[in-house]
Amino acid sequence: MGRAMAAGLLRGRPELAERLVLADSAPRALEGALADVGGRVGDTAEAAACDLVCIAVKPADAEEALATARPALGPDTVLLSVMAGWTLDRLEAAVPGAALARTMPNLAVRHGAGLVAIATRRVTPEREERLRAALSSLGAVVPLPERLFHAATALAGSGPGLVALVAEALEEGAVGAGLARPQAREMVVAVLAGTAALLSDGGDPAVLRQRVSSPGGTTVAGVAVLERGAVRAHLADAIRAAAERSAEL
Repeated sequence: MGRAMAAGLLRGRPELAERLVLADSAPRALEGALADVGGRVGDTAEAAACDLVCIAVKPADAEEALATARPALGPDTVLLSVMAGWTLDRLEAAVPGAALARTMPNLAVRHGAGLVAIATRRVTPEREERLRAALSSLGAVVPLPERLFHAATALAGSGPGLVALVAEALEEGAVGAGLARPQAREMVVAVLAGTAALLSDGGDPAVLRQRVSSPGGTTVAGVAVLERGAVRAHLADAIRAAAERSAEL
């Protein structure tokens, strides 16, 4: 996720590549990140001296990473976490006095089409405005009360997996109806992208469904099958289950 965020940030401002410092205890991961997004290698202390420090490690490795970074954090540094389960209270206990930003991004941030839920603490309004502007190249930036982060984790983090499952099913159905798999896959991607574009202006999904549902037409026939299988209810239940699992972590 850290690599995806770096790639997304540099899409918006490629000139920042020379100021990007990468640190990782796993040499192979570091080599992959350098080849993928660029930047330069530094140790944790050097990386922690940057204006924006992104901690993107497994939760089990967080305490060690934060303890190493803490002495090098500057007075104007914002510490940005993408670690599941690490609340602002827990981060503050590890790095007292630091300006904190807890985020929940998804992998689409790499392409500038992601979703980043964010909650901050001890970040001045001016710095928060600059932070959101920097993150805007990743996609939609949605400030949320931290109490809603489990729901955000379910939707932003798990949502792409659920949509990918839908994409798989659409592809299989199209192949079963006679399309070659490469044609089906290309068309499914176009359908999903087009649907997202139609909804991007804040439109109601139910209204869009009704717009493409001619009486007695193909969409009505397909939706009737989904409703008999309670697909809508199952998807809603899947988000709730993912939120509940996030609360358990």
